[in-house]
Amino acid sequence: MLLMLNRARLTRVVVLFTGALMAAPALAAPMALSNLAQLNRHAKVSAYVMKLADRSTIAELNGAQRLRPASSSKLFAASAALQQFGPEHRFTSRFTSQAPISGNTLRGDLVFVGGGDPALDTPALRTLVARLSGRGIQTVAGDLVIDDGLFGPVPCLTQDRCAAQRRSSHAYSAPLSAAGVNFGTVNVTLYPGDAPGGPSRVVLQPAGLPGYQIDNRVDTVARGGSAGVSAWRTYEAGVSTLHLRGKLPVGYGAYDFQRGVTGPAEETAKMLSTLLSEAGIRVTGRVRTQSSDYDSHGALLAEIQSDTLAEQLIPMLAYSNNYMADTLTLDVAADSGYNLPLTLPRASQALEALADRADAFTFGSAGNGSSAAFTSGSGLSLENDISARDLVALLDYMYHQDALFPAFYGAIPVPLSAPSRTLKQGNFDFQTRIVAKTGTLSEPVTVRALAGYMRLSDGGFAAFGILINGTDDDPALSYQQTVTAYQKDLEAILAAY
Repeated sequence: MLLMLNRARLTRVVVLFTGALMAAPALAAPMALSNLAQLNRHAKVSAYVMKLADRSTIAELNGAQRLRPASSSKLFAASAALQQFGPEHRFTSRFTSQAPISGNTLRGDLVFVGGGDPALDTPALRTLVARLSGRGIQTVAGDLVIDDGLFGPVPCLTQDRCAAQRRSSHAYSAPLSAAGVNFGTVNVTLYPGDAPGGPSRVVLQPAGLPGYQIDNRVDTVARGGSAGVSAWRTYEAGVSTLHLRGKLPVGYGAYDFQRGVTGPAEETAKMLSTLLSEAGIRVTGRVRTQSSDYDSHGALLAEIQSDTLAEQLIPMLAYSNNYMADTLTLDVAADSGYNLPLTLPRASQALEALADRADAFTFGSAGNGSSAAFTSGSGLSLENDISARDLVALLDYMYHQDALFPAFYGAIPVPLSAPSRTLKQGNFDFQTRIVAKTGTLSEPVTVRALAGYMRLSDGGFAAFGILINGTDDDPALSYQQTVTAYQKDLEAILAAY
């Protein structure tokens, strides 16, 4: 069904692009990227634009230079997952047990087997628990076990994720697990008091989630006042504490935020323990985690399936979800038979292999072979290193995958409706005639990236990749210098083609 929706979306976009455009004559020579060339005087720029009908070069600037790609890496993660699983694939999470059921009692351990679902959330787990309850089970005479053996324990490795185990002020650096939930974050809702000076109220999702201390210093101010809250989570001596500061006006409503957790499998254990209790299912033993052979579990008691992979790619690319991209990278490696436990850099070798295939497909003997390097599918790591030609080769490769292209194309944001502020600028052609994935890093140097497809006035497609990196001498590049530069150059190409 989603494939049909993506095809319909693709058709609507094609009609929008072509309905009011006259065919432009082909240009004999590649166009100049004047704004990016100006930026290249004090920054590093790799840019490449290629017409897909004949693979002719529309524009190029240091196309083979390898730079940090930031979140444009997610295009490789999405492509690899589609190649491995297909757009209709669904990830399965399940309860199993090797123990018998006697009356309404499970006479042993209840095991939750994580299926590597990148988008597993609280409502899905609540459904799983309801299905277990529907079997009539009211007591588990054993332990509640969370098994993350599909990947094994995944080490943090990147600086952001390692630091977040002790202190997390964001959601983007959440740790990874085949049994993680809510993108490796804790979901918190904050409500103002009923009157100025009254205490604010903190509710964890689900309500009653154990294992957290609350340090709440958010004041309630008069109705109509400004709202501002800062929140972070710390972990010391085995205890997680949520620290909240700021103010909310009377009548503000719910203030929602997420923060990365210390241990994703352990967080799932706490959540399932809470949901089982909500459902009236009593666990008499301990709540613990393990990593065992993914296929060695006992009888199936209940299961849930995720949305299709094609559906999951839409929010992953639109919101640039690091957890989803890196979990998909681990999923591809696990399904390919990589030795366990997995590390993200080793799993990312599948993305390097994809880059090699794409380069050979697009450039053949005319290319120099891809030298793309990946240590993550999200681009959160600083060791990812690719060129604009690598991005364009991937886009060309996927364009020619008839069964996969509608889902791939349909998941890449259209600027006009994208949540990213970076895509909200530009003229009408930029807003409506391209789909594009952005990439941004700020440390240790500025990274800006943009890659995707543009619709040409003759009805065809072009693919483009643009990577901009600051230098040691000029590490911090402004929005005006970077985003405006590539927007103006792409607008010039759209006007000509």
